[in-house]
Amino acid sequence: MTGGMAGIAGTVLVLYATLLAPLIPDAAAHFVIASVLGAPAAILVSLIMVPETTEKRTGGSLDDPEIHVSSTMDAIVKGTAAGLELLMNIIAMLLVLVALVYLLNAIIGLLPEVGGARISLQRLLGYAMAPVCWLMGLPWSQAVTAGSLMGTKTVLNELIAYVDLSKLGSDALDPRSRLIMLYAMCGFANFASLGIMIGGLGTMAPERRDEINALGLKSIVSGTLTTCLMGAIVGALTA
Repeated sequence: MTGGMAGIAGTVLVLYATLLAPLIPDAAAHFVIASVLGAPAAILVSLIMVPETTEKRTGGSLDDPEIHVSSTMDAIVKGTAAGLELLMNIIAMLLVLVALVYLLNAIIGLLPEVGGARISLQRLLGYAMAPVCWLMGLPWSQAVTAGSLMGTKTVLNELIAYVDLSKLGSDALDPRSRLIMLYAMCGFANFASLGIMIGGLGTMAPERRDEINALGLKSIVSGTLTTCLMGAIVGALTA
């Protein structure tokens, strides 16, 4: 689950690389590097958050699964039904979690404006993420702006955050900060992706649904920590 939150798909990688190419030299190469580094970093962070306390038998062999179909047509019918169930679960969870985010934003938006703008969940997360961005190596004068990008990425998705990054003026983030944020936002750790993950994994492994649900929010945190770890490494190497 952490690995899924700490990486991006190859299809959107091309989109993001094209979007940031005018701002960051060799943006496509950086996205590929971030995707490769995300795998071992995700394993590290996930083992820190949920340590292994029992011996794992990873070197053994698995028995062939029992066949529950009687013919090729029966396999097609059952496979179609299983795929449809998976799709409907993903769509339902996606709609519910996105609706909950908008509901929270509507409730928070009733509060008095601060700084001439309405309060939102992504704005609150932006302020919370500002110290994290500073720890990644960004100057404090740019950390609040970077934190707002992280808030947008977590509440909405990384596409909107990368679009906002591409629209920022040259005085908002310097080239080094833009590079750090490229790595820090290179992941699917957001509430919409959580809905997709819970809906998909819950259908494929219904006997572990409770465990998947319990680890849902932790996977967003661990995925965000993983990408921030990569951003901090980039910040240290480019200091």
